[in-house]
Amino acid sequence: AQAPSWGLLAPTTVPRVEDFPREPHRPMPVAHSMDSCLCFGFLGNLRPLAFPKRDPSKQAEAAEVSILDGKETLKVTFDAETLASFTSPNAETISVDFSSSMSRSDGRWETEPVDAIAQFIVDEVNFGVGEFGPSGGQSRLGYTMPEELLKSKTIQMWPILPDATLADNGFELLNISEALRQQGITETTFDPTSQEHRRKVGNALIEAAQARFAKRAIHLADTSRVSGSAVYGEATVRDTRAGSGLRSAQHIFHMDKFLPGIAKLYGKVGDDAGAQRIVDAYWHLWGPDFGNFEVDREQAASSIAQADPGMLNLWVALTPGGVVNEPLAVADMRNILLNDEDLDLVSTHKVVFPGLEDTITVLRPRAIDAAKLMFRPQMQFGEVIMFSTTHTPHSAVKLLGTPCPGRCSAEIRLLMVDSGATGQRSA
Repeated sequence: AQAPSWGLLAPTTVPRVEDFPREPHRPMPVAHSMDSCLCFGFLGNLRPLAFPKRDPSKQAEAAEVSILDGKETLKVTFDAETLASFTSPNAETISVDFSSSMSRSDGRWETEPVDAIAQFIVDEVNFGVGEFGPSGGQSRLGYTMPEELLKSKTIQMWPILPDATLADNGFELLNISEALRQQGITETTFDPTSQEHRRKVGNALIEAAQARFAKRAIHLADTSRVSGSAVYGEATVRDTRAGSGLRSAQHIFHMDKFLPGIAKLYGKVGDDAGAQRIVDAYWHLWGPDFGNFEVDREQAASSIAQADPGMLNLWVALTPGGVVNEPLAVADMRNILLNDEDLDLVSTHKVVFPGLEDTITVLRPRAIDAAKLMFRPQMQFGEVIMFSTTHTPHSAVKLLGTPCPGRCSAEIRLLMVDSGATGQRSA
């Protein structure tokens, strides 16, 4: 019999990713290559499909990318035996990402990756040994990791596609440029040293998060509250340009609040323990703010642990003319999703400021061996990358062969709570 040929908009018996149970915001891992499985999936702004792992010797007979109803699709031909196997998937499944083959007309969706230098913690540093924080005599706010503990590695990065979502990828794109313009903030008027401007940026980010989810966003005080005297609603600005006294970029792949790592650092196990430790460490700063929304510490810890979506970072580009170098790189959660079984790939450390004992979880070089690393090329003023604080590895990186004039950005950390939380908190 002639092997059937299916376009991807047709089959209904093929299992979709969402048909398989999974925890919120913890997608199944992506296949590392087409050679490891028999698979096909949607391209563009449609979600990929998932299939059982199969004998790699049985490959699709033909595959081609085509345009159907204005959407890019992948059309694959299988033999009858292979095709029949798709109707009865077993529990061992994988999802497949075809986005690297895509292109976009605005020039920021190149098909080829770009090279960059990223930094990781050296393997010789044992988990949790040593603590970090601001050093005496430093000219900038915040802190940076000691150079002697870092290892540089050349990585490849692909552009973030516009259909990336927090649930599937661990990050997505937003844009607050119009909201900023309405408040008088443009790339020609923004002053990173102005607290009023930083508060306007923070308010715009908070409103964007609330518009994205049917939840209330509560600004989480972070180290900028104790190193920089930031107030509620004020975004934390990073400015790597010469002469700035503001925070510099964090050039190491890390997760700000990796719950299993935090739990282990303090002799506990699990996400709940990690979330509770965060709340305990920060409650003297968070308590008054949360009280205005009638959210108690138990509710805060539960929202963090459930990650639905939990703690979020919103990172906005504020560089006039766009970010030339030192972009924010994020790891796609579909093929790197670290949990309490991966503690050998990371190291969680205390970060000590006067009045606050914080933590950071840094990645070892081998943690990204199978990862797909993403960035937004030439990120424009007001464009935002929103990502999970607890799950998404990220770092500033340096693009190879590109001038590095410095860049300005801002970020804010939020906790999304049920919209039933009441109260208003003025920034």
